[in-house]
Parts: sequence; C-alpha cells; structure tokens
Amino acid sequence: MKQKLFLLAAAFLMLSGCSTATMGQAIDDGIPFNVKEVLHKEKVKDGVILLYLTQQNDGQNEVEAMAAAYLKGSDKKGWKNEGHNHWEYYENEHMTVYKDTFYDYDKEGKLENRLPIIFGEIQSGDIKKVEVAGKEEKFEEAAIIKKENKRYYFKMGDFHTARGLSAEGKEIIKKKKN
Repeated sequence: MKQKLFLLAAAFLMLSGCSTATMGQAIDDGIPFNVKEVLHKEKVKDGVILLYLTQQNDGQNEVEAMAAAYLKGSDKKGWKNEGHNHWEYYENEHMTVYKDTFYDYDKEGKLENRLPIIFGEIQSGDIKKVEVAGKEEKFEEAAIIKKENKRYYFKMGDFHTARGLSAEGKEIIKKKKN
C-alpha cells in the first residue's frame, strides 16, 4: 500500500514538473530582451505574433525600441518563443516603418507557416490613418493600436511601403522598407 502511494505521489510530481509554459512565461523566459510593454497580440495559425516595446542601448543612448516575436503554441499546449529575437530603432518625425517575416517549420524542417508583418510607431498627431502596400502598390488600411498617449500600427502580409494620411486623406509621409 505504501509503495503504491509513493509511486502515485512520484508520478504526480513528475507530471506537474512537465507542465507547459504560459504565454507570460514564454515572454519572460523566451524573449532575450526586457519586454517593457506588450502592444499587440495577433492570433495566427499555431500561435501569436507579439508586438512589444523594449528598452535598449543603441550605442549612444537608452532607447525605447519596437520589436516583434512569434510565440508558437496555445494555452492548452503551452507556449514557446519561436521568433528570431532582434530589435530595430530609428527616429522619424512622422512615423517609423519596420517589417519582419517569421518562419515556422515542422519537426522534419519543412516550412509550415510564413508570417510576414509590417509595423511601426506613429509620431505625428496629423496622421490619422496608416495604409500599407506590397508589390502591386495596392494600399490597404493597417490597424492602429493606441497605448496611453502613443499610437502604433500593424498589418499582417507581404507589405513593404507604409504611408501616413491626414484626416482628409492627404499623404503626409510615404516610406518604403526593403
């Protein structure tokens, strides 16, 4: 009887030690930068694209940089950072433009998902709408994310150009990112 109870307790401890990571744990332990604030989570097949701010030193100053990560998994299966973990920073009086592509491979190394994104920070108060375009220069509206007194934009897809528009639809800035 004692042996069965011991084996049951040991099995319970082993199984509880194999618990899956929460999204918060994947962010805290899997992303090698200090995640200052999560700006947006975009649900994609087999995971989420996470847009976040990180405090970094650009060699001259401390800067608040934007970055993105791909977290694979679910609340049921657990989460793992699959992103390629880098950040970029530059200044612009109107808005910044960053693009990235995440690749998700199966266990045999075959590509399962290709996840291209374009994103940035809107600095100009005159910009009321952001549109993005790809090869064919067909513009589509990007989502605007408001956090405290700052604004950001985000769009999934193969886009390389972003433009900021005034309330009247006048182009304030157009920037291409190769």
